[in-house]
Amino acid sequence: MLKKTREITEGLTKLKIPVEYLNKQHFFNPRVELSRDLTMLVIRTLNPKNWVVCDALAGIGARGIRIAKECGVKKVFLNDFSEDNLKFMKENARLNSVGNKIEIVNQDANFLLSEKMRVFDYIDVDPYGSPTYYLDSSARAIKRDGFLGFSATDTAALCGTSPVTCLRRYGIESCKTDFYKELGLRILITSAALIFSKWSFCFKPLLSYASEHYFRVFVCVKKGKSIASKTIKDNLGYVNYCPECLWRKVDVNPVIECEFCKKKTKIIGKVWVGQIEDLGFIQSCEKKLFKIKWLKTSKKIKKMLYLLKNESSPLYYDVHKVCQKHGLKIPKFKILQERLRENGYKTERTHFSNNGIKTEAPLKDLIKVISGCY
Repeated sequence: MLKKTREITEGLTKLKIPVEYLNKQHFFNPRVELSRDLTMLVIRTLNPKNWVVCDALAGIGARGIRIAKECGVKKVFLNDFSEDNLKFMKENARLNSVGNKIEIVNQDANFLLSEKMRVFDYIDVDPYGSPTYYLDSSARAIKRDGFLGFSATDTAALCGTSPVTCLRRYGIESCKTDFYKELGLRILITSAALIFSKWSFCFKPLLSYASEHYFRVFVCVKKGKSIASKTIKDNLGYVNYCPECLWRKVDVNPVIECEFCKKKTKIIGKVWVGQIEDLGFIQSCEKKLFKIKWLKTSKKIKKMLYLLKNESSPLYYDVHKVCQKHGLKIPKFKILQERLRENGYKTERTHFSNNGIKTEAPLKDLIKVISGCY
C-alpha cells in the first residue's frame, strides 16, 4: 500500500501521486497536464493500433499509463532509473486496469533503448533538462517508420541566456533575440534532426510548440539515406539577426551586414529554417479533438492548434519591441494586421508571444505600416 499519496484524474486516467511530487525521486508536474493531453491527442490522431510504445523517462508513469489507457496501443514500456517510482507505476497500472499492456522497467533509459533495436513505434523522451542525451539511443530503438515526442526544459540555454551551454549541448551557439522562443525551438529541432540523420533517418516535425518553461516537439521519422540527406540539405540554413534594429533574415548563406541599418549581424546556424508544423496533421488533430470530450485542457489545445496551423512564416516579430526600438506608438494588432494585408503581406498571430505576429513583411515595410496605423 502506498503511503502519503493523493489521487487525481487526468483525461480518463486515475493517478496516485506522492504528496511530495516535485522532487528528484518522485517528479510529477501537474502544471504540464497540457503536454500530456496533447500527447494523447497526437497519438490518437496517428491511429496507434498495435503500437509498442516506450515512455523512456516515465517518473511515476503518468504519461505512459495514460497512453495505455486512452490511446488503444498494444503495449507500453514504462521505464525509470529510480526504484522509488516503480511502486507508483505498478499501483497506477492496477488502478486503471492496464497491467496487461504495461511492462515496467528499472534501467538507465539509454541502456533500455539501445537494447531494444527497432522495437518501438513511438518513443517519448521527457527529461528534466535536455533530451539530447537520449536521442542517439532513441534512433536505435525506433522502428524504420516511427514517431517520437520529446521535450526540453533547459530553455535558458536554448533561448540565448547561456549561449555556450547551448553550443555544448546542441551544437549551435544561441543568441538573445526578440524571437527567442522560436529560435530556441528551432535549435532543439536542429540538434535532434542531425542526430537522427546520423542513423539515416529523415526527420519531419508534425507539431512543435513552446509553453511555460518547456519546448515540446512531435516528429515522424523514416529510414533512408537519400531522404535523410535531402531533409538536412533542404531544411538547414542561417538566421541572420541585427540586435541594433531587430532586422532578421533566413538565408542559405550567412549575411554579415544588416540590410536595414548596415551594422554587423549576429549569425546563428546552421539551424532548422524549414517548417516546424505540418498543416495537414494539425488539421487532423483539430478533427480528432472535436471527438474527444474528456481532455480538461481542450480549450487551450484548440486555441494553440489554431495558431500553430497559421505559423508558416519563420521568425515572429515582437511588435512592442519593434516599436520601442524605433520610437513608434504601439498599434492595435487588428489594425496592424489589416494594414499589412492591404499591403500584400500575409500575417497571423503566434502562440510564441502575446505581443508577436508572423508576417513575410521585411522590417522596413513593417515599420512603415506601423507608422501608418495612426
